[in-house]
Amino acid sequence: MSTHVMYARFSPEQLVRYADDWYAVVEWYGEQDESDVPTVSIPKKSIDLFEFLLSDTGTPVTLYTLGIEEGTIRQPEDVEPWLLSEVGEFFEPWCVTPAGVTALAAALGRHTFDALVARADPAKMAAAKVALVPDRGRRKDFDKSHYEELAGFLADAAAAGEGLIVFYED
Repeated sequence: MSTHVMYARFSPEQLVRYADDWYAVVEWYGEQDESDVPTVSIPKKSIDLFEFLLSDTGTPVTLYTLGIEEGTIRQPEDVEPWLLSEVGEFFEPWCVTPAGVTALAAALGRHTFDALVARADPAKMAAAKVALVPDRGRRKDFDKSHYEELAGFLADAAAAGEGLIVFYED
């Protein structure tokens, strides 16, 4: 199983509620299949690639963030071990405000995947250890489709004035 980054769209009111209540996030996460909250899950390798491609545009973007104090929904210290075994020992999703979503959507919206790939230096990509997009002169369609899916998802969230909670899934 590969690692994914899952993005979930929440209204500003929901975002405030969840940002202050780790247990509520855990409960939502456990019941997400029954939720009407829009989500998208993108392979981490693709996210790494997108961040690398965007880094040369003058608009460096972090599309997922782990271990950073600000924005992290912190896990309480007194969590029962059985719950940690269900959600993972370090379950600390990341909140992105509606303004942050708008900035992310704008960054991805300014650059098409094809344009990013056209300007990419394969040697730099190899040195950075990101997945190479060129494959005997052809692009890997799954990376392009993931980029377009994420860009559309972020654009929809920005248009609705929503924020995100970002989950890192193994």
